[in-house]
Amino acid sequence: MNGQQEDDMRLYPCDNCGEQYPFCFISEHLQSCLSEKQQVDVNCRFCGEATFEQQMEDHQKVCKAFALQESEDGFCEYCQEKIFQEFKQEHYLDCPLKQVADAYQSYKAQECPICLIDIGPMDQKGVLQCCHIFHQACLNDWQKKSQECPVCRYN
Repeated sequence: MNGQQEDDMRLYPCDNCGEQYPFCFISEHLQSCLSEKQQVDVNCRFCGEATFEQQMEDHQKVCKAFALQESEDGFCEYCQEKIFQEFKQEHYLDCPLKQVADAYQSYKAQECPICLIDIGPMDQKGVLQCCHIFHQACLNDWQKKSQECPVCRYN
């Protein structure tokens, strides 16, 4: 066999399905493969790389993000979203439920001077110019009787 015949008999992979064909047949196969299967590009949900749907399994064997997912995935204990352990701290910076939990933990309860019940972090607060804090409803009721601060009598 001469060099040209050897090249014609070497197997080449189909860009669509990955199967191997001799050079003299690859273009014919590719046309039929594309028309029969109408392969669609899909993105790997782990790394975002585009690949053919049929080849996704092969891609995941070499995908570093998929390997991380298989070995190190976890869940946010606040929002239950699936996250990479490697990026847990970054997730916590954006997690709204973690921020609420942190606010509750760092909150120092303050007693409303009018009703003597703690003002919770989610309670509506009323603040006067003298900077005393009350439940909004308590302050509204108080201001119907008097315009002075119930603590320092500031007017």
